[in-house]
Amino acid sequence: MRRSSIVVLACAATVLGSASCGGTDADNDATPGASPQFSVDAEGGIFTAEDGFKIEVPPGAVGAATELTIERVEVTREGAVGPLYVLGPEGQTFDKPVTLTLPITVELEAELGENTFLDAYGFTAPTGSEDFTQMERHDASPAGVITETSHLSSFYAGMIPPTAMASQHYFPKAIAADDAYLYFASGGTEDTAPADSNDGFIYRVKRGTAEAEAMTPADPDPTALWVNDADVYWASGGDNDPVIPSAIRRVNKSTLEMETLVEVGYLLSLIGDASSLYFGDGDGHNIYRMALDGGEPVVLASDAGKPEHLAQDAEHIYWTGGSSTNKVYRVAKSGGEVTVIADNEAEPTGIAVDAEFVYWANAGDGGVFKAPIAGGAKTLIHQGGSMAGLAVRGSTLFSTDMSRNRSVNAHDLEGNTTVVLALGQHFAWRVIAPEGQDVFWTNGGDYRFEGQIASYRAP
Repeated sequence: MRRSSIVVLACAATVLGSASCGGTDADNDATPGASPQFSVDAEGGIFTAEDGFKIEVPPGAVGAATELTIERVEVTREGAVGPLYVLGPEGQTFDKPVTLTLPITVELEAELGENTFLDAYGFTAPTGSEDFTQMERHDASPAGVITETSHLSSFYAGMIPPTAMASQHYFPKAIAADDAYLYFASGGTEDTAPADSNDGFIYRVKRGTAEAEAMTPADPDPTALWVNDADVYWASGGDNDPVIPSAIRRVNKSTLEMETLVEVGYLLSLIGDASSLYFGDGDGHNIYRMALDGGEPVVLASDAGKPEHLAQDAEHIYWTGGSSTNKVYRVAKSGGEVTVIADNEAEPTGIAVDAEFVYWANAGDGGVFKAPIAGGAKTLIHQGGSMAGLAVRGSTLFSTDMSRNRSVNAHDLEGNTTVVLALGQHFAWRVIAPEGQDVFWTNGGDYRFEGQIASYRAP
């Protein structure tokens, strides 16, 4: 922890009434380490530091001349995006709230784009205490957080760290949810990893807990998940050594009984509705439909590229072809002609859909785009580094960025703004946003057992 006086603090150009700055730079230099003092009276005043910190005392906040002190503390706290400011005298109260601007000074790998800012808040605790609480007012901008207080203590700008629901897993890369559980596929933990590193398990973890339960024995390369009320369905990728075919399997939530529904291709993606399953084959480059209880799969689309990401509405299946085709597609669930929604994309990955638009992410150029379902030109929503997963809920689109700031983001589709929910995520990949729940995503991890499932309170 490094403490320093803000010796560069000066009155703003506009000072309310007769408020003044008590103490000059020369005075502060004469007493190294001493906190600068500033005098404010009943008419209030505004004080601004070169680092962006500001305190605005409104008229009537104090009844008589009052000396205020400010000390900047360089300290590392989880989620902190700016320094800690110790304001004194400790416990000083005000008859009207004073406004604080807490600067954001965290160094980012890449600058935030236009209309993009961190999901940062003001936090406060009594001086000397580590019991920080989130402040009520929260006006965030790229430069800092504006908040207010009726007393002086310690303050900083910070983000709320995501909650790890499962940690130290080998590359979790599929995720689904119901009202009670979060389900995911991974290669296990260091203690439970199968001898064949290609194998993995289907897990579930109850919301609000951090103890994952394996629902299945080891299975070859589980790659995608979908759940309904009774079962968890997954795409088993298979294994070439020994030769184990790719398959769609399911496990009953209550009995944990497993069954194989079909063996076909090399399955990469899976989604379902009340009557059917839909899945993408990376070997045959097909999109299939099959009844929930199995049967002969029906090819809905051929030449589908590498269909690793699927989305659906009531009538259609949507997918991205990845770097194999660099296209975004749609086909009716009943079959028929395939529509190319966008082409010449840069390795399209995640996809989502609402009543009006199709949304997709590009890993190659880092763009998140939308295009009308009815047809029309695409529009850039967000420029990131290497975008991966997408999920839409209401008027918010969530995305994961695997490079640059390695972030998880929330895009306000009506206000055209983007909020960064989390920074420094280790290979954030899939993201889901179930209605009425938190936002969940998979962090694959940079190393073998560094993966986790993260949860963030719903914006």
